[in-house]
Amino acid sequence: MKILAIGDIDNADDLEKLSELDLEQYSCLILTGDMAGLPISWKLGKARGMNDIGFIPQGKNPKEFYNEFLIPCVDKLKTVDSYLNDIKSRIKIFSVYGNTDFKSIVNRVNPKSFTILHKKSIQVEDIYLVGYNGHPMYPWEIENPNKVDIFGYTYAETANELNSFKEDDIFNNLSNLTKNVPSNKTIVVTHTPPYQILDQVKSELIPWAIKSYGDRAKDGNIGSIGLRDFIFKYNPLISIYGHIHEAQGMMTIGQTYCINTGKFTEDYVDIEIKNGSVNAKFERLRYNAI
Repeated sequence: MKILAIGDIDNADDLEKLSELDLEQYSCLILTGDMAGLPISWKLGKARGMNDIGFIPQGKNPKEFYNEFLIPCVDKLKTVDSYLNDIKSRIKIFSVYGNTDFKSIVNRVNPKSFTILHKKSIQVEDIYLVGYNGHPMYPWEIENPNKVDIFGYTYAETANELNSFKEDDIFNNLSNLTKNVPSNKTIVVTHTPPYQILDQVKSELIPWAIKSYGDRAKDGNIGSIGLRDFIFKYNPLISIYGHIHEAQGMMTIGQTYCINTGKFTEDYVDIEIKNGSVNAKFERLRYNAI
């Protein structure tokens, strides 16, 4: 069995390159989320986290500004959906949503080209795909759920918008999804990495990481503790994710093959599962000479 996987989508037009691959050799394509994200998503998130009221133009309704600001992200997700729709007759496509795939964006687009794995277990041949959206909630969202941010939304509403989750929830939900599924035939697909497993941000972002998650992020690790605990308990065959682009790579933890897909521009992951063993490698798209 072969699986094709790609990471966070930087430029929607890069997806056109996938059509040149021999897609029929793969049982499915896995996407690790952040399909709608743009640099403006980072600016918006930073303004929200820093409580920068000056980010909103004077006299502008904060919620109206927020929704107008996201229009380019809506357009990007429409483009992603269009490219994937062109290849879905050749390969099954599964995905999770990331923290930049805001619910308000997804609801405006309503993508049809892929199946979302969140809180589902789906069998593909003799392998089970189990998925979970988003990234861990920030401590201040948990501690002050009713506090209102600069855009007029409560922290609880914002966490829901960004597909954020509590650590106990991801652990319990994944445990329930896999209780009747053999661990050696399970692939866990998430957007967030497990904590301290290919989840380290670059050094200049560590101050932001500490502000976001506290002392646990002092070395730049911002993955999910709940996901890590689940992996150590359940030992799935593969854990595959994205989110932290600079932590792209592969490593084995116990019996689990962990893959951070990084950011998709030209690199994709080619995964082969044979007799219970995993052989995975990063490949680069090649182009036909014109």
